[in-house]
Amino acid sequence: MSGQDHDQHPDASSPPDESGTPSQDSLQDPPASRGQLKGQRAAAARDLKRQAALEAHQRGVVRRAPMTAGLAGAGVVVLVAAAVTAGTLVPPATPEVDGRAVPAALNAVPVRSVCAGPPRLPAGAEEGTDTQFSPVSTSAVSRVTSVLLSDLAGRFPGTSISTLQSAENGDSGEGAEPVDLTESQPEEVQQGDPATAGADGVPVRESAVDHVQSPGGEAGEATAVTVEPIGGQAMPSDAVSLYSATDGDLAGTDASSCLAPAHEHWLTGMTTTVGSTSILVLSNPSASASTVDLTLYGADGPVEAPGTAGIVLAPGQTRSIVLGGMAPDEEHLAVQVRAQGGAVGATAQQHRLFGITPGGVEIIQPTSNPSQGAVMPGLVVPNRAVTEEIVGQDGYEQAGPALSLAAPASAATAEITVSGPDGTVELPEGGLVDIGAGSTVRFPLDGLDHDVYTVTVSADAPVAASARGLSGQAGEPVDFSSVSAVGSLGLERLVSRPENTTANLVLYSADGGAVEITPVSEDGSLGESRVQELGPESTHALSFADLAGGEGAVPSGALVETVEGQVYAAVDVRGAQGISAYPVVPQQQQVSGVPVRVGY
Repeated sequence: MSGQDHDQHPDASSPPDESGTPSQDSLQDPPASRGQLKGQRAAAARDLKRQAALEAHQRGVVRRAPMTAGLAGAGVVVLVAAAVTAGTLVPPATPEVDGRAVPAALNAVPVRSVCAGPPRLPAGAEEGTDTQFSPVSTSAVSRVTSVLLSDLAGRFPGTSISTLQSAENGDSGEGAEPVDLTESQPEEVQQGDPATAGADGVPVRESAVDHVQSPGGEAGEATAVTVEPIGGQAMPSDAVSLYSATDGDLAGTDASSCLAPAHEHWLTGMTTTVGSTSILVLSNPSASASTVDLTLYGADGPVEAPGTAGIVLAPGQTRSIVLGGMAPDEEHLAVQVRAQGGAVGATAQQHRLFGITPGGVEIIQPTSNPSQGAVMPGLVVPNRAVTEEIVGQDGYEQAGPALSLAAPASAATAEITVSGPDGTVELPEGGLVDIGAGSTVRFPLDGLDHDVYTVTVSADAPVAASARGLSGQAGEPVDFSSVSAVGSLGLERLVSRPENTTANLVLYSADGGAVEITPVSEDGSLGESRVQELGPESTHALSFADLAGGEGAVPSGALVETVEGQVYAAVDVRGAQGISAYPVVPQQQQVSGVPVRVGY
């Protein structure tokens, strides 16, 4: 039956009263014809017979009518009424239902992460917020480093990397064929029981390290890394992309973690003032189309802009949006990304020019969703004197280290704490900042000495936050790093190091804790583990070169296992072209089923 309403005609079919004759109200307007009156009386007679049959059945007396053609219909009515009445007199037994949630048996699925493409110069932005890109500089280098561990039987999960296609180039998605990094395992190995040892009964665990040069092709597109399960579980894995250039407007260094796609992302700290370019890159690595909505927050509150709703991404497609076309002249812009359909990756490419001097390049990665607390390890700043000289230059007033905060729902007062190797440090600006509802603020961190810090935020309402580091000298090109807020590590996390870089594993624990660190070598071997104690409210920067104990090459990664406390981590990267940092988020988890509750 359709959901449409149907008109009723009560004056042609009013119910009879208890005596069996039509009600007086129904006889006030006589039927239009004698045939209608005859049909009305016949309906009343049928209703009387049906009522009499029900009463007889309730008394246990069912009178058999002669089997003539004229009474056959009445016999059917009696049988139907008996069946209906029997159902009401003898209630059915209630089935026993176990209402507890149990895991539905589902196959484990591959874990997928999105790697940001190298920064590119926009061209043609005057035609709208979507843009084409010019090639990167001739000296630019980009690569992806992938590190993964085997199971206890020495079996590696199948791993591949694929290039996502740009919507601005007219591609409809369904990117190029994936490139296998490790061979795919049979289905029974992927979905079977977890291994506890190798064929000889001895547990064995190895690593696999791969470096992919120019993973996004000549166009420099974003890529997706896919890792298949082993034994119905996700194997520890990690991938990081690296970009560096010595010339051109995009001179600088950036290292970005390849992060899992999600249906919600928050990015803070973008700048759209004169001389700055901020480009939001959305990527859909899934097999389902995705529709994305954006919400923008600026210093004066939410930013209303066309083109923020209903952004469609086909499977395997990316789309780049110049944020200056939506929210111009914003010093600290925040963006909420919400996706329906396939989960998406989101990053923002940020670069600046101070006159004709390059002002660094960075990929801003998603930060933790708004909450009343945020932890940002891995902030690197020059010494106080150098910072003062840089920001004292004409046009560099906003170039110093800073914290960007957004309060999307309601006004908030936030307390800022900065912790170095020896504990918390005093901030010249104090530690309190007020944020208006739906707006953003910039909190300067200029008065710090050269070191690696962790910035924490405690607020009385949900806030999103990220920090910005600085490197360079006055009168020379400078570079920035974007430091995202992260969640605690969890029990186990594999961390990769970008190839040919100097990098530190940065650890922080508010109440103190301990981790066990196992270096992962380029040749696939695991080094000797060490336990690192973490003092309360202090930042520990451990050089990857030191993790090997001074023996052999610098490790390509490290396996970090939490021994005690809640531990937060990031990696800070330093090169001749500048600095960068990327978050170490909790390991993606893979379960073999989803909770399903059975009941009414």
